[in-house]
This record gives sequence, C-alpha cells and structure tokens, in this order.
Amino acid sequence: MSDDEKFRSLEMENRQGFWKASLNPWLIRAKNNPERVAFVLHRVTGFIIIAFLLAHTLETDSLVWSQYAPINGLSGWAAWTYIMGIESAWWARLGEWIVAGAVLFHALNGFRLLLTEFFGLGIGKPVEPKPPYEAPTLNAPQRTWLYIEFVVALVLWAFSAFLIFG
Repeated sequence: MSDDEKFRSLEMENRQGFWKASLNPWLIRAKNNPERVAFVLHRVTGFIIIAFLLAHTLETDSLVWSQYAPINGLSGWAAWTYIMGIESAWWARLGEWIVAGAVLFHALNGFRLLLTEFFGLGIGKPVEPKPPYEAPTLNAPQRTWLYIEFVVALVLWAFSAFLIFG
C-alpha cells in the first residue's frame, strides 16, 4: 500500500461530518494523540465549571429565594444555614473534589494553550506537509508539556482530595 493510499484511508476514516465530530470528539480516530484527550477534557471540564457556577449562584442566593419558597418549613437565615449544612455531606464534598480537579486541569491546559497559540512555544519550525499528515503540535516539546500538565494536574488533584476530605 502506497503512502497516498494510506493517507486516503486515514482521511476517510477521520471524515465524520462537522456536527457529528464536534458533538462527539471521540469519533475522530487519532492514534497516539494525547492532544485529543486534552481537547476533550478541556471541553468537559469547562462544562463542569459552568454547572458549578450556576449551582453555586443558586445556592448562595438561597437566602433571598427561601423567603418566597420556604425550604423544609424554614425561611430566611434558617433556610440558608440548613442548605449550608447540606454541604458537609459526603456527596457534596465529592462534588467539590470533582470541581477542584476540573478547575485545576482547565487552568493548566489553558496556560499551555496560551503559551503555544499566542507565543508559539514548543511548535518548532514549519515543515512541508507529506502524507500521512501529522499535526505539527504533536512534536516532542508539545507532548512533553502535555504529559507534565497531566501529571501536575493529577498531583494537585490528589492534594485537593487531602484538603477536602482530610
């Protein structure tokens, strides 16, 4: 099989359609591509952070809305302290830990993307593309930064577990 035939088969394999591929990025088959994993995790952690911010806004605003719809017969300050007491439950702490991991990874990945996309660090010199195409960002410095990012995020997430559950 020639290089051109390999490229054509890889191209057809990756051609999923715009909407299908954007809604489910796992459909794009890219072997040995940690950047794809980082891309998917960046989207997922972004949604986790948005969901947390919405829930946190509703929770902290509970003093206001509990005056109009009492919670367990409580209203005002008593309802707010009841809701804050729920936060000490194990499932609430688990949620905090998940949000902490999402924020840590999202921040580290965003910092890596900032260095790469705005300052061009780790990209290297441009080369003439030859099939089968490989993304230029998957060179040695980029992969190294990505693996360091994953390890640092996991270590900080483990430390956050110690702070939240300990």
